[in-house]
Amino acid sequence: MKSLITVVIVAIVLTFLEEKTRKKEKESKNSKNKFRIKLSFGFFWVGVIEAGMMAGILIWGELQDDLDIYSIIGAMLAAIPGILLILGPLSGFWEVFVDKDDITITKLFVLKKHFLFSEIAYCKEKRGGWKVYVKGRKKPAFFVDRMAEGAGLFLKRIEAANIPVEDMIRDK
Repeated sequence: MKSLITVVIVAIVLTFLEEKTRKKEKESKNSKNKFRIKLSFGFFWVGVIEAGMMAGILIWGELQDDLDIYSIIGAMLAAIPGILLILGPLSGFWEVFVDKDDITITKLFVLKKHFLFSEIAYCKEKRGGWKVYVKGRKKPAFFVDRMAEGAGLFLKRIEAANIPVEDMIRDK
């Protein structure tokens, strides 16, 4: 019974977070000068299904009285990718917000970095997207995932500003 109550509470919290994110997406209109780069919301539901299956396995094991510490730890470890997929598309977990010349990178809801679009020196194309380098830094400032919403707008903006994009060298 405790597991069922926990599942209901988690479902309510997830619904609240999804609704809050959807509202935030509707408020911000995408244009060439103002847009967000973040994971597509389809990943949220994939994560809910995966984490829900792990929760179902735990509940089934509890009902069968066949639950030991190893199966609990295994199911929780298997649920981690689903939890990350649930959190990934939520506003603030991982996003790049471009507002004219200001770029704000948010990670884990609280860690924020600010850059100016005019500070971008060059980009390197990698397997999953582009590493963006800022003038005066040897390490990449941030990464733009090719599959994220808004990545196309970012690349168009990079091309319009004549910022060089180094192509990925493919091994043959």
